[in-house]
Amino acid sequence: MTRTFATALDLGPGPEHEDELAEVLRRGPFHLALQAAIAASGLSLETIQRRLQARGHEVSVASLSYWQRGRSRPERASSLETVRSLDRVLGLPPGSLMSLLGPARPRGRWANHVPGSVPYTELGHSDRTLQMVSDTIDPETNQRLETLSHHQDLYLDEDGRGYRMAVRRVLRARADGADRMLVMNVGDDPEAGSPVFTAGVNCVLGRTVYDAEEDVTAAELLFHRKLTIGETYLAEYEISGVNPKVRTTELTLGFRQPTRECVLQVVFHPKAVPARCYPVWQPQAKQQARGRNRREEAEQRIEPNGSVHVALVDIPAGLYGLRWEWE
Repeated sequence: MTRTFATALDLGPGPEHEDELAEVLRRGPFHLALQAAIAASGLSLETIQRRLQARGHEVSVASLSYWQRGRSRPERASSLETVRSLDRVLGLPPGSLMSLLGPARPRGRWANHVPGSVPYTELGHSDRTLQMVSDTIDPETNQRLETLSHHQDLYLDEDGRGYRMAVRRVLRARADGADRMLVMNVGDDPEAGSPVFTAGVNCVLGRTVYDAEEDVTAAELLFHRKLTIGETYLAEYEISGVNPKVRTTELTLGFRQPTRECVLQVVFHPKAVPARCYPVWQPQAKQQARGRNRREEAEQRIEPNGSVHVALVDIPAGLYGLRWEWE
């Protein structure tokens, strides 16, 4: 069973819906924004088609329908010109819909490729989960960003269960217009349900998707502005939720791209400090759940205050983390 938290907006004409329309135009995705704008305009697809034809654009009612349902996406030059005119026909500010499309998507093997990057499947995510995410959120969102610094702290309670993660990231835009990032979280037990994402400094929570079968949650975090290429941005967020049955034994972080700096810290409760802890890493590995090819380094020192950390610099794509033994 799966649940997604992104639905089409039911917007009719009238000023009372202006805030809702403005919000979906800002967050996207394109097809939901188009669907909401059409509903708010009160125009039928046939009327929209005629008005576009009057402006010199040949587009079928079927194409308009596919665009608003997310079945296809305008990418050809003629289609993009049609989208620009759609703003005028629907009474939207110029560029509203085009901004949600972003740059033209490359075709073929090197589409969205970042040197040294790996697909999500190399980090253990299934094709089924990725399809669920892509139905709502663009899974390639983070390919427009470079991670300069990633600091993540996991806090455990007196029963040894993780209940909160605090994350601070410093990013740099690889392309103009980058304005959001995608976070994927894998839980310990599907019975615990979806965790709670809380946006912190410089971001707000966008759409989320939860795959209950694999206990994977994807969340979109929206920046307060669009970045220009080379510009840096700092954002913070938290993930919370106590698993009532499972004692936490590991914190693992997957990087699709090479990363400049990563600091992972686990803060244990004074009443529940493990016997020993090890840093682990598994570069570009598919089977992290089974531990195949995973390497462990020498035992990591646990500080007197009950915390342990690992600091990594200039790391390739892969899985990195800490594992501990309670006895």
